[in-house]
Amino acid sequence: MERIKVGIVEDEMIIADTICLALQNLNYDYCKPANSFAKAIQMIENEKPNIVLLDINLNAKLDGIDLGHHINANYALPIIYLTANSDKDTIERCRETLPNAFLIKPFSNEELFSAIEIALFSHSAKSVVLPASKNSVLIKAMQKYQLTLREGEIILMVSEGFRHKEIADKLFVSHTTVKKHMYNIYQKLGVQSSIDALNKLQEG
Repeated sequence: MERIKVGIVEDEMIIADTICLALQNLNYDYCKPANSFAKAIQMIENEKPNIVLLDINLNAKLDGIDLGHHINANYALPIIYLTANSDKDTIERCRETLPNAFLIKPFSNEELFSAIEIALFSHSAKSVVLPASKNSVLIKAMQKYQLTLREGEIILMVSEGFRHKEIADKLFVSHTTVKKHMYNIYQKLGVQSSIDALNKLQEG
């Protein structure tokens, strides 16, 4: 299985280097960071990342949100915004590009990992077109019962045979957190066990 390659758009070199180190520690591949709109497009074209981490403030006329619009219009790539500013106007501009995740600087390795995995999952969920596959049936049913992205991620892992402790380790969360999400899933589906939950989701 090929490793996920992450594109990085960040104009502050120290921060870009920190992100590269974090991605390396999390076992992701990454592209050489781009520090401008034009270099980001060149990076996407040449290195073909699976996902892009996108700093909003690029200290230029065209910022990260402009780049987000361009990526949406020209590439089938999930995007995660990185920013130190979480003001209302910035959030509203970001929402227009339908980002897959949003990280406030500074963020931990665990937060970065969770954002990437959820972004990849949500992006793949939107692109599912083959209802015959097991996962696509589950995803359609998850949308029907309004499961959150994290709940959907966990129940998909359960369907693949992972135990709660294994899921907690892979998602960098506690065993208690996984159990809480499973409880919420049971409540939404009106069931009392993971087997019943999977059966109901597969029924659609």
